[in-house]
Amino acid sequence: MDVYQQIKDSLNSSTLLIVDDDEMIRHYLAAYLEQAGFTNIVFAENGVEALEKISQHRPACVVLDIHMPVMDGNAVLQRIRGQEETKSLPVLVVTSHDSRDERNNILRAGATNLISKPIEGDVLVERVTNMIERELLFGQLAEFHARLSTELSYAAEMQLDLLPTAADCSAIETRYGVGLANHSRPSSELGGDSWALQVIDDDRFGIMIVDFSGHGVSAALNTFRLHTVINRIGFVGGSPARYIESINEEIADVMPVGQYCTILCAVVDIKADTLTYSGAAAPSPLIGRNDGSTIVVGDGSGLPVGIRRHSTYEDHVVDFPAGSFLFLYSDALFETEMGNGAVLETTGVASLVERCKNADASASLNQLLAVFYEDAPEPLPDDLTALWMSR
Repeated sequence: MDVYQQIKDSLNSSTLLIVDDDEMIRHYLAAYLEQAGFTNIVFAENGVEALEKISQHRPACVVLDIHMPVMDGNAVLQRIRGQEETKSLPVLVVTSHDSRDERNNILRAGATNLISKPIEGDVLVERVTNMIERELLFGQLAEFHARLSTELSYAAEMQLDLLPTAADCSAIETRYGVGLANHSRPSSELGGDSWALQVIDDDRFGIMIVDFSGHGVSAALNTFRLHTVINRIGFVGGSPARYIESINEEIADVMPVGQYCTILCAVVDIKADTLTYSGAAAPSPLIGRNDGSTIVVGDGSGLPVGIRRHSTYEDHVVDFPAGSFLFLYSDALFETEMGNGAVLETTGVASLVERCKNADASASLNQLLAVFYEDAPEPLPDDLTALWMSR
């Protein structure tokens, strides 16, 4: 059903409470409202009875006289606003006060709106209608937000299930004698970053980091597309470049126009002591050793995946003996504006890696992230993924 029709139907069936000690005025107001289509109208002749009727009928709006015996309108307003279940209840106060100070005092007491005596019927109907419509819209918005939040939470859990588990990482560490540490943090409920591990043979395994353009739902959907592809294809001869080309061939056909992803894929060969990697417009991989050697800034360039179907990519081979490490990261790490207004850029990230490196992958990554988050804004403007792999 159309949302406006839903509101109209809810409006006509809404319960109204008219509170006034004068019976003639109560029925006078009701006549205007009934003529406008309101059929559920209840009455109270003082503040105490009004509170009882509010509890019994849960009205959508209260039309309240300010001057009444037993309990006046101001006291009723205080009670309404003081209770959680009625604090947002629309209340239209009927008053004979003309001074600005007196009217402002009524609004401060909790009135949603005012209407002055003598009452004009069309003004009464308009204000009651607007107040109820506004509350109905807020209610629908809150309901939609709650449902969306729940669905996004489920989607985020599904997206986390795409990533390697602690058991997956432990299996790679044990089989190949390496250390693995990872960190993933989306900038919203859902993100466009992802990463993967893949066993090739007894001597080689692959590690890959991916960053889809955009944020939120559209970027997250693309991570599901990607994992459908990588679960179907494998490394071609252990070549990261051929692997990216295979991914691109499939992704380019299903990616919406204008969307793409960056990829850095690497293969570690523990027998040959080499690291072979290939990039598709990815942040430069950082390769180093724990013995104090200079960090190598790798080449992550290449056309983004999903732009053109028949793109080609290049393998780069570097020495990677025991004591070496590889650091992969998404662009949030070097593009985020820090507290001093500057960004780290690749050179800054390399300096940070140099400062934090040690033989333990988890300790290295944790120290790096602690330094970064100490000066980074909250929330981050982009998804952040960081991987530290050491031999």
